[in-house]
Amino acid sequence: MVKTTTRRVTISGTALLLCLGLVTAGSSIVSAGAAVKKTPGVTAKQITIGATEPVTGIASAGYNQVAKAANAVFKYVNARGGIYGRKIKYVIKDDCYGTPGFGCTGVPNTATQTHSLLGLPVFATVASLGTPTQDTVRALLKGDGVPQLFVASGSLDWNNPHQYPGLFGWQPSYNEESKIFAKYIKATFPTANVCFLGQGDDFGTDGLAGLIAGGVTPSDEQLYSVGALVTSSGASIAPYIQRFDTDKCTIVVLDSIPGATDAALGAALQLGYSPQWVISSVGSDPQTVDAPFVGKVPTDPEQGAISFSYLPTTTTSSPWIPWIYKVIKADPADFPGFTSSSVLNGDIAYGAAIGVAFVEALKATGKNLTRAGFLHTLQTTVFSQTPSLVPLSYTNSNHQGLNGGYLTTVISDAAQKPITGTVYTTDSSTTGPVTVAKKLSAGIPAWIK
Repeated sequence: MVKTTTRRVTISGTALLLCLGLVTAGSSIVSAGAAVKKTPGVTAKQITIGATEPVTGIASAGYNQVAKAANAVFKYVNARGGIYGRKIKYVIKDDCYGTPGFGCTGVPNTATQTHSLLGLPVFATVASLGTPTQDTVRALLKGDGVPQLFVASGSLDWNNPHQYPGLFGWQPSYNEESKIFAKYIKATFPTANVCFLGQGDDFGTDGLAGLIAGGVTPSDEQLYSVGALVTSSGASIAPYIQRFDTDKCTIVVLDSIPGATDAALGAALQLGYSPQWVISSVGSDPQTVDAPFVGKVPTDPEQGAISFSYLPTTTTSSPWIPWIYKVIKADPADFPGFTSSSVLNGDIAYGAAIGVAFVEALKATGKNLTRAGFLHTLQTTVFSQTPSLVPLSYTNSNHQGLNGGYLTTVISDAAQKPITGTVYTTDSSTTGPVTVAKKLSAGIPAWIK
């Protein structure tokens, strides 16, 4: 990115970000003659947390639903008494992904927005979005003692506990996802000519590294420019697809944001080129990717593409799917018009899953809530009842987040389904194997049903 987001966006330029910390920066009050430390953002009745998000601007499409969905979970929990009697107040600041223009109505400066959160104060930031934006504020948050939790990005930057002990990722890394792709490609298409197109930052380079670590070395490796993608309205992708067609690539792996995925599919349609697409979870959400093609071609051009999910798809019988529908329908302020027949897209599911993870961690920490106590709970507890397919687990030396999921295939302009349902797990190293997950997440905790 600079680096870009886990859930990425078609923009040029960089953004500012948020940071984290362990040290409690609380003030002191006098009670019964003794000095008692107060945890910032925590009162007897409320926990205040915050996030910077692209609520408006070029990155807002889809991504502006992530924090809203997390907030819907918090509202749902608040309506049932909160956590140990405390209600969660979630303050969302619009940083426009640090990019002025493009319909931005917020303040396109993540550091400025972060300072405004610190002034509230907040207990932590939760689910702030974007690698470039969050990288640039790590020191700011750390210096103020504010944990930077569950950053919405698959970057390896969040796994740096020695330097940033209060910084935690959430989703699987780009390396891990690509290693799982590699295992499938080797087993299913052993003689395929594989080509790779990735974003020109850690999204693409980490994804490529994961493929190679998994034993698949593409015959042609290309990285696209986000800036060129935007300024050309997607036309900059066409030469790469022409090249892969000429090279007779039978599999094309895309580590792309939705806009680049659209452009790649469109270019292939123009050429009459139909490789087997393998598309990162970041850029494969069918509701987002298919919009320009729906009704214009006989068959959805993404149909049959292989992707990856660390959350249950809407085509499965997971109890979390109806639960998330229930939670989102209960929040008409953030999701007006959402009904049982509405499409539950990947951004909404993502935000809701992060919201569940945060309230689970609060519950596990106990009534005496401090930053140090919360971070200790994160690093010593396996959270096995969240919407993710594998349990969420951190240690004092690993803050990456989830490490597994299953392979999916796109079946329509609105849905994906698991290919086999086998859940794989791995790590971000070059040597760690891809194995079948031995432990899967369980059902919904009784206290939030």
